[in-house]
Amino acid sequence: MTQPPDAAPDSTSGVNEITVSVAVPGSDQVTGTEARSGRRVQRTVNFDQDVLDRARAAATYLAAYEPSAEVRSLADIVNPAVAAYVAELERRYNGGEAFRPVHRMPPGRPSRR
Repeated sequence: MTQPPDAAPDSTSGVNEITVSVAVPGSDQVTGTEARSGRRVQRTVNFDQDVLDRARAAATYLAAYEPSAEVRSLADIVNPAVAAYVAELERRYNGGEAFRPVHRMPPGRPSRR
């Protein structure tokens, strides 16, 4: 059996974020109930290093050795996971309905109350 590629990132780089890049005109994206299948936007998200390392390793291995998993990139892992979690948050905190669309999120982290 062929061994999987070494998926460990260079630990000296200090990478702790992922940027998914696909060109889409306009800088403000609206969230909400309207489905836009296949439309991707570039955003930067910070991850815990161990979560990122595991996700990168899984994406690299699955893309190379398990085509039935239908994972060709990190986005193929991240998008379904975020969609499932948002659906859970909508169910739990908004009666199963999508939250009100937002044109722009406020910068920074919200203050603790």
